[in-house]
Amino acid sequence: MYLPRVYARGAGAYRVRYAIANIMRDRVVNEGAFTNCFEMEDGDEVICAILRRSLKNQKLRTALERSHLVNLVQWLILHPEFSEAYYGSGGQPAERKVASLRSRRH
Repeated sequence: MYLPRVYARGAGAYRVRYAIANIMRDRVVNEGAFTNCFEMEDGDEVICAILRRSLKNQKLRTALERSHLVNLVQWLILHPEFSEAYYGSGGQPAERKVASLRSRRH
């Protein structure tokens, strides 16, 4: 991927794709570029786009749950509109699932 585009204004879709690529392999080649995906003026939009895609893509959803790069629990706390959709279809109540993720993180 062309890294200078990660730093460009208005390249939110590119930042989403770059972040997802790193999350899927659970490894970052350029830490600064990955962190920048969430620090630009559209950082919340990038997180929402990733969460929205994870609802449709089981591989991405699994990668988010297992990833050491992002804090999924924090993302869901900041964006509660995804919490119910994210865990509502998983069979476990949202509170138990989030609690189990928190215990794995610490």
